Amino acid sequence: MKSTLRSKLAVAVMLLVPVSAMLVASPASAQHRDGAYDRGQGSSHDRDYRGDHRAPRIFDVTPEHGDRVSERGLTRISARFGDLGAGVAAVTLRVDGRDVTRRAQVDGDDIRYADNLAPGRHWAELVVRDRAGNTARRSWAFDVVGRGHGQYGAYGQQPQRW
Repeated sequence: MKSTLRSKLAVAVMLLVPVSAMLVASPASAQHRDGAYDRGQGSSHDRDYRGDHRAPRIFDVTPEHGDRVSERGLTRISARFGDLGAGVAAVTLRVDGRDVTRRAQVDGDDIRYADNLAPGRHWAELVVRDRAGNTARRSWAFDVVGRGHGQYGAYGQQPQRW
């Protein structure tokens, strides 16, 4: 009788273990953590990305580091990013230390933000994390200048519209 009970118990355990594993491995819902834009494609624990040790790339930032832009209208800040390995999981943009990610527009592999910034030096920082947990961070500074000091700054002769 003991061996029959053990056999039935062993069969029950073998059936329950795969079901519980499926419940634990279900993808997490997309959430904003610390203001970061989460791609909503599951957590980094859903798949095995141990082979990906390369951080995402951040490029084409505007205004560029050291640029002078006009105070006239909205100051547009943008950047492109990408990851050849696990794929981008979260993006965070800070301007002057303030997280503005929720007010930014993340479209594919680029981010755009516009604000009426006061004249003076401003700092932008973009942090991009991939699904493997690799993080890229890029910071740059630019100056917003008053009229008569390079009226259109980095954007050439015409204000740029999105």
